[in-house]
Amino acid sequence: MAAGSHILKTFSLATTLRVVRLALSFVLTCALARYLGGSGFGQIAVAMAVVSVLSSIGELGFARYTVRELMKQGADQSAVLGITITARFIVSASLFAGLIAWIGWRKPEGTLLLVVYGLQLLTNPATEILSWLEAHGRVSQSVIAQFTGFIVSAACIAVGIWYRAPLWFFALTYALEGWIFISLCAFVFHRCGGSVRWGAFQFSRAFALVSRSWPELASQAALILLFRLDTMMIEWLRGTEEAGIYGAAVRVSEMAYFMPGILATLFLPRLMQDRQSTAERFEKSVVDYFSASVMLALAVAAGLLLLSPWMSVAFGSGFSRSSEMLRVHAWAFIPYAIGIARTQVLTVEDKLAANLPSVIVAVAVNATLNMLWIPAHGGVGAAWATLVSYTLAWVVWTYLSPWLRLNVSGLMTRAFMGLPRFTWLRMRSLLHS
Repeated sequence: MAAGSHILKTFSLATTLRVVRLALSFVLTCALARYLGGSGFGQIAVAMAVVSVLSSIGELGFARYTVRELMKQGADQSAVLGITITARFIVSASLFAGLIAWIGWRKPEGTLLLVVYGLQLLTNPATEILSWLEAHGRVSQSVIAQFTGFIVSAACIAVGIWYRAPLWFFALTYALEGWIFISLCAFVFHRCGGSVRWGAFQFSRAFALVSRSWPELASQAALILLFRLDTMMIEWLRGTEEAGIYGAAVRVSEMAYFMPGILATLFLPRLMQDRQSTAERFEKSVVDYFSASVMLALAVAAGLLLLSPWMSVAFGSGFSRSSEMLRVHAWAFIPYAIGIARTQVLTVEDKLAANLPSVIVAVAVNATLNMLWIPAHGGVGAAWATLVSYTLAWVVWTYLSPWLRLNVSGLMTRAFMGLPRFTWLRMRSLLHS
């Protein structure tokens, strides 16, 4: 009961701050889109998409594995962080150098945007300390730190719009948010007794960790590519104007993407603990987790559907077609949330390799459908390609893959079938708490 109460309280704090952030971010995104227009907004969306793919590679798939290493009994936590942060920095710095070389060779549109966004590759390795905060039950501090960074960034965006700042300035405000977030988390980390032993880094130990985390690395890179491929392909096939219109729908739908992530973070300690208990107890926790994820996804999807008709009012008449794109993305949120839950379960089971085939197939399907549908239907075609590929990756493949079919599909089905009872029990619990 105490663990469940802690999860609810932390989720409540995170949700409250995120809802405030969502509201402010929506207003600022609308104002920014009106100021920049479809072309400018599209350039920002494409630059963010490219750098986010590189960032996912630079993470080396360590996030969940770092938490597991830190939570092991007798683990040398400062040495673990010294290894993971250094390894990530080496790879991220190499990726940044490669990005600069590619920019110098190809001279793409939005060069300065790519450079500014790319600077985060050099500081993102420090986010490994978030794993330490998570392992020590301090998720709420990281949520507050992230919110603080957002507030500063939001203020800068508002000032930039007011004074009609150039395009690169808004890329800098996004980077500023991340730097403030990392700095505040580092402050909490050191204040709570955390430390990093830089001298502990050894290539052999880093390679050993990567050899275990590569399924997560491959899955995350493929997943981010699945999320961002549509924006990059729209810019390639239909230009930055269409990419900007599509980007407006993406920005609105992704404002809700944090919720399954928070739920995953909060359920991980419980799942890991129950995994060491009886099989029956672990299966019940997994079913509860899937049920909570579906219930959350349905609520969020309904909210996005209600919001979709107002896109042209919020962003301007030039973004009227974003409404249909957002409606499709609302439905895509449901398999997305299920996929986050499935990934977390596979993390606990140390079977993340089972994720990779489904994501690779989904990327291939997404790219193929984009090629077929974007030239004729623009962003709407890309939105439908996203819905099909998400459903294939996170739901259909669970029943096709041999290991997933034997170990996960039954628990997922139990969650789907028992959703009404789960919803009623949780509502009654909240009413009596």
